[in-house]
Amino acid sequence: MSNYRIAGLGIALLLAPLYFVSASLLKYGLGIGFVFDSMEAFLSVAQRRDVFNLVSPVIFLGGLGLALALNTYSFLSLNLGREDRVLVSTVRLEMKLANILVAAASAMLLLTLVGYVFLENFA
Repeated sequence: MSNYRIAGLGIALLLAPLYFVSASLLKYGLGIGFVFDSMEAFLSVAQRRDVFNLVSPVIFLGGLGLALALNTYSFLSLNLGREDRVLVSTVRLEMKLANILVAAASAMLLLTLVGYVFLENFA
């Protein structure tokens, strides 16, 4: 698979978590609620909310993890070998800007969501 296809797949996997995080930050950070309010109105039905609560961690965290792993794999390679009884490792970083940007966005969104879950449940 080409690097641009991997980046495109990563962007597709980022869309749902990006919408959720952006809508939450706009509403609770800046007081602009029109984006979040439409999602909240959709989730006001009990069955939809139950399905959302069941599926969203898999889609959000799983999708972000997959986007991060695929895009990181496309530009970063690690080799481990042995030379004369010495363990030698090599890290190779290729400058594939699209994949690096998608991996960085995935990591930031993943940290944001994990931080939110941690603060929501343990603070």
